Amino acid sequence: MKNRIAILGNINPLYEPHYSMNAFLDGLEDRFNYEWVPTEVLVEDTAQVLKNFGGIIAGSGPYKSKEGVINGIRYARENNIPFLGTCSGFGYAVLEFGQSIFNLPGVHHPYERTDLEPGETFLQPLGFCSRDMHTISFKPLPGSLTGLIYGEVALVQEESHCYYGIKDEMVPVFGENGFVVSGRSDDGEAKIMEYNKNDFFIITLFLPQLNPRLTATHPLLKAFCNSVERVEMTKTVTPDH
Repeated sequence: MKNRIAILGNINPLYEPHYSMNAFLDGLEDRFNYEWVPTEVLVEDTAQVLKNFGGIIAGSGPYKSKEGVINGIRYARENNIPFLGTCSGFGYAVLEFGQSIFNLPGVHHPYERTDLEPGETFLQPLGFCSRDMHTISFKPLPGSLTGLIYGEVALVQEESHCYYGIKDEMVPVFGENGFVVSGRSDDGEAKIMEYNKNDFFIITLFLPQLNPRLTATHPLLKAFCNSVERVEMTKTVTPDH
């Protein structure tokens, strides 16, 4: 039986990050089935919708339901389900975690409101952002899962068109609660983070499926898929008595 991966998002077949993610997973059809889960169906009964998926991806937005995508991300985090959030998925994973650790009734993206209180502001514009795809680079944190995935290389280059990253003041707060920056650009800006209380929970300010320099499977996508298979394999193993 193939492992199942849920992509949280509202698919646009003409949008390159969406069809490129499909193309990547289509190439693994012997190992996985995948399904786009519209964010609006996750507003209620999130667990019922996602319970049969072994891995969850929060792909690029826009999302029809902020609450739905946050619910899906929270379900993955709280149940230690392998999770990868890219670009918009990064931003909404930050919002989910901020809402959780501060016990807020609601949370807002800067797109929605600019008059947020300091303790409710989790995202800020990146130093450079553009709708056009551009190359970003970062240095993986030695000893982190990110560092292990990329082979402890000195510098990683990826493709991005992301606009918002984690607010500087929130980095130490998140880190104290297990959500750490695992790769920074030369100017110190966070480009990739991981929640180290889970086996695999990584968010990126880039789109790994669009990296033209990789001719083989992208190491981050490969690591995510391997993690899904490991988790599903442990569920089928019956412990000795």
